[in-house]
Amino acid sequence: MKKLLAIIFLGLLINTSLNAKQLSKSPFIPDNVQDEFNKLSTEHKIKFCGFENYKTRKGIINKDLAIRILGYNSRMDNWKIVEGVHSRDVFKEYADAVTYASVSENDQIKEFLFDKLYMWAKNKALTKTKQCYRNTPKNSVVKDCEGEWSDPEGQDLAPIKDATVTLEIIMGLNYIYNLNFVNYKIEDPRHKTINKWFKPFYKQIKPANKFYMGNSAGWYFPNIALRHSDNKNYFGLVKKLIKGADKWILDDGSIRDRTTRGNRALWYHHTGLGEAFVILEIAKAANIQLPKNYEKNLLKAAELFQDSFVDNSKIEPWATKGHNSQASKGEQKFNKNLDGISFNGPWLHIIQYRYPNHRTSKFLKSKMTNRARSLKSDEVMGIGVGCIYNALANK
Repeated sequence: MKKLLAIIFLGLLINTSLNAKQLSKSPFIPDNVQDEFNKLSTEHKIKFCGFENYKTRKGIINKDLAIRILGYNSRMDNWKIVEGVHSRDVFKEYADAVTYASVSENDQIKEFLFDKLYMWAKNKALTKTKQCYRNTPKNSVVKDCEGEWSDPEGQDLAPIKDATVTLEIIMGLNYIYNLNFVNYKIEDPRHKTINKWFKPFYKQIKPANKFYMGNSAGWYFPNIALRHSDNKNYFGLVKKLIKGADKWILDDGSIRDRTTRGNRALWYHHTGLGEAFVILEIAKAANIQLPKNYEKNLLKAAELFQDSFVDNSKIEPWATKGHNSQASKGEQKFNKNLDGISFNGPWLHIIQYRYPNHRTSKFLKSKMTNRARSLKSDEVMGIGVGCIYNALANK
């Protein structure tokens, strides 16, 4: 009888494990990493997340998100004249402030930020941007949004870029909300307004089918996050994500369709690394084994970034292929100050935590300070992933 009960109990445990839908508290951060970070002192977090002498830039946050974004060209180099483009700055400062409120446990700022999210929801911010995507298996791009890069120089107007930036901001705010506010004043009616604002945007998230680098790993990140927040099973989605990424990080350290982007090859290689390292953490959070050579090739890609950052000619063999780009002529358009990079920036700190003795980790540590913009938040994901990993790498 005891043996029978033991077998039944074991079966229940296995069944519960198989049916577990939320594989971790956050789909992007393994529980053990978050728990380890939570144990650090407030002083340590503030120092290594770059918040010493920090002041919330309410002046920028109070410029508020626009009602729409309109006017990007395919290359997105005309950003200065795009209507509503200030929304990106608002989002970045807002995300920084959320990370600060979290590590400093400042309830006054947290309330300001929660109410600000509510006001944007109430005023239906960004809802007038042209909708270019649909959450349908076929025809997921609206027909009159097709045709980007019809001009080889990328100067053609591309409403799909307006839609993409809008969804990046909205989903970044969604990630922030789920990590920082979903359990804040649970009975507060403002939650209802915020969720009502988010919901129509979910219908614009393309299904995650064929993997590619860019657009949050071919839309896998937002699809995984939405399934996670709805407590739906996303184990299979993560497995497909990892399998797809493994084919894009090549044996020579290049990243397919990223390292070949002419005078922006180093930038696109960096953004590819940004997604690839987040995928590494998603895999660890879901407790899914990585393919045999994933980490080996990922570290080769990091080395190629390091070498090409120091000497732009190192990336030239791939850059000359000129995929959707202008000719490089041996020079890359890339910020020479690594502290100034925020977009897809968490990888700059994840690598230092995961591989502290790797040469690129040591290089980044020598080149970056606690003033790095990538510590406070990421312009794509919003949440302060860089803060978490840098604080742990320096404990």
